[in-house]
Amino acid sequence: MSIRACVPTIGLVCLIGLGHAFGQAFVPPDSPRLTYNLNLDWRFVKKDVPEAIEPDFNDGDWQQVGLPHTYNDIDSFDGLISRSGEVQLYMGPATYRKRFGLPKALGGRKVFLEFEGMRQAANIYVNGRHVGLYENGVTPFGLDITDAVYTGDHRNVITIRITNAQDYREAATGVPFQWQSRDFNPNFGGLNRNARLHVTGLLYQTLPLYQALGTTGVYIYPDQISIPDRTATVHVESQVKNQTGTQQLVTLEVVIVQPDGKLIARFEGQSYDMVDGETAILTAQARVSGLRFWDPEDPYLYDVYTILRTEDGIADVLKTTTGFRKTAFKGGVGKGGVYINDRFVYLRGYAQRSANEWAAIGGAYPDWLHGFDARLVRESHANYIRWMHIAPNPQDARACDEFGIIQVCPAGDKERDATGPQWQQRMEVMKATIIYYRNSPSILFWEAGNSGITAEHMQQMVELRRQLDPNGGRAMGCRTLTDPATTQIAEYFGVMIGEEPARDNRKAYTDIFRGYSDQRRDLAPIIETEDFRDEAARRFWDDYSPPHFGFKKGPNDTYNWNSETFCLAAAARYWAYYSKIISNTDPNRSKWSGYASIVFADSCQHGRQPDSEVCRVSGKVDAVRIPKQVYYLHRVMHNDQPDIHIIGHWTYPANTVKTIYVAAKGCDAVELLINGISKGICTEPKDGYIYSFEDVAFEPGIIRAVGYRDKKAICIHQIQTAGPAKAIRLTAHTRPGGLLADGADVAFFDVEVVDGHGMRCPTDQDRIDFQLTGPAIWRGGYNSGRIGSVNKTYLYTECGINRVFIRSTAQPGRITLEATRPGLEGATMTIESRPVQMTEGLVMLGR
Repeated sequence: MSIRACVPTIGLVCLIGLGHAFGQAFVPPDSPRLTYNLNLDWRFVKKDVPEAIEPDFNDGDWQQVGLPHTYNDIDSFDGLISRSGEVQLYMGPATYRKRFGLPKALGGRKVFLEFEGMRQAANIYVNGRHVGLYENGVTPFGLDITDAVYTGDHRNVITIRITNAQDYREAATGVPFQWQSRDFNPNFGGLNRNARLHVTGLLYQTLPLYQALGTTGVYIYPDQISIPDRTATVHVESQVKNQTGTQQLVTLEVVIVQPDGKLIARFEGQSYDMVDGETAILTAQARVSGLRFWDPEDPYLYDVYTILRTEDGIADVLKTTTGFRKTAFKGGVGKGGVYINDRFVYLRGYAQRSANEWAAIGGAYPDWLHGFDARLVRESHANYIRWMHIAPNPQDARACDEFGIIQVCPAGDKERDATGPQWQQRMEVMKATIIYYRNSPSILFWEAGNSGITAEHMQQMVELRRQLDPNGGRAMGCRTLTDPATTQIAEYFGVMIGEEPARDNRKAYTDIFRGYSDQRRDLAPIIETEDFRDEAARRFWDDYSPPHFGFKKGPNDTYNWNSETFCLAAAARYWAYYSKIISNTDPNRSKWSGYASIVFADSCQHGRQPDSEVCRVSGKVDAVRIPKQVYYLHRVMHNDQPDIHIIGHWTYPANTVKTIYVAAKGCDAVELLINGISKGICTEPKDGYIYSFEDVAFEPGIIRAVGYRDKKAICIHQIQTAGPAKAIRLTAHTRPGGLLADGADVAFFDVEVVDGHGMRCPTDQDRIDFQLTGPAIWRGGYNSGRIGSVNKTYLYTECGINRVFIRSTAQPGRITLEATRPGLEGATMTIESRPVQMTEGLVMLGR
């Protein structure tokens, strides 16, 4: 296969041929390309069935499922956690099958399978023919199945024999993958991401699926950016294959479209003469004005259509969603850091395991829940997430694009460097990751390792970035580089728990402590990658609240926090970094360009509370995404505007006297009032954010905190005492438009215990029973400190609330959930699942 590149001169933005004017709605022209959703109507069994590769195998008694799917949703979050992660997971083989048909009219076209990933390794068969082996468990991949599929009346059968075995080894080398581990990379086996089927003509643009297909797709980037003028030169490079059997004169046209569908630019590259069998990079570029640049505060995205024209008409049309932004990565006191669109942006957010799993539904869930996660992150005023160890789910990456969350993107690693075949595995996975994600505007950083690597390896990773993503405005670096020789190589520096004055024995400018040195600060951004490992479960309010009255640490537990003390410790850690933000001009207090607290959501990764918890409880939200008090603390600390939050609740036993803590930012004083009577004004916060009011006696009613600046009230938060528990309340959450009857969609229900006025009872923690009727699968919820709580038809509230989940089936209809507890008014809620139109096992996504 030969590969050439055609590089045109810079063109002017112009309208050619299609009859669309600027500002008018753009309708993509028809082309041979068709894309189908392949997620629906799979058959599954949790064992290896070798004979299932035969097309006429009878799988009638197998379970019908939709993708994304995992077979570890009901055996995770159900046993006490360990430093090895979830120890009771099934880690072994399973088999999936799917039937689909293609119209006879599609005969003679190219056909590709795309999987956004699966865990861990699989052999894939089409109509009994082996078409591919996938092994890394991280990257999206594609397969050319043109020669294996039928069109017309003959249906096709895909069979996938998969395993998530912990001891899996690469077939070619006999070497395991570093990241195939349940402690740092929670192991949710199965076809746990989306699948698609692509049909194209014989002259076509490739997909960015380097793994298995070896193709690079479309690469889009701006340069010569003027933020004030809202202009940039937009470059488009598209890898094109000619398999028509004849020579073709091909022109690449580019159309840039706003989210509302209106055209803002259209241009083309020079025509290019492609011989049969050739693979070439076609390019086009033009100066574009009126751009709205992507920014964490304005995450504006465009659809870029790349169109192949020949003398016979349109051969292919492909859409890529991206954003345009200007970046700079600087070092130096008072001027260093990360710059987006010419302004310094302090990164503030979280480190999160890339499995990003939920209790009850595991690591396989519909796209809208990835958006739900991203919205929660942004509502805490965070703008940064560092994915840990492996590349993120594509749906998480896209959600970060949409919500304005800057990403650190790894590829595959564990807690050490690698050598030999394992290093080559890491290089290959990084190559595939860069190619797939290099149009994501929110990815600013490629992470070469979760722990230090050698200078030679760091140089190889930087060269990979320069080769595959030379113009994307991104930097290659690593967490905690310890080798001094890497200082002049890395393009940013990640540190880990670097703010430890008592243990920081640096004496010289070049001395390194946990990845940090003053020399590195002056060369490139310094970013905290995973600080504050402490853990606390949501269910423990403080030492004064029933039913627990504080957390009682077990002999093997590491931490002894409740929700209140967890907040105090988190504020101290964040302030230690933020008070030394790199944009200040004091060399002794100018270090950090960003801060990530580990983790965002509780996870069944390695945990340090093995006597008390079923998961790691470092999260700012729990494993079903109910916010903890520390989530609201981070909202306050991250906020650029005045903000305030009373830590805790106001429904205590009689005669309670305690210190009340208020988190506030942007204030010079905070006043605490109970039932309108002032209990004092605090003007000296501890650790930057915490205003304390000692010896406050509980009185039923309203507690209010008022933040002042220059004696003017600028922010208020209040909490009211709840009465005795009277009723259960259910609140349903579904995707916009409602639950889909596709066998994979999820709905969840908040279940609360409320008083006679509908206020949540914050100290309620008792059993609620559930009954589900209708076409849905019960998945239940979890209790953070109870063994075996997952997938049960009962659950205990925690601080007056919990969540339960259902999965849809392929059958639409009315679904009713009833929640009861003796002595309380029960609750009933009904939702409808909507049918999905499927033809021959496929759902059309686009032309």
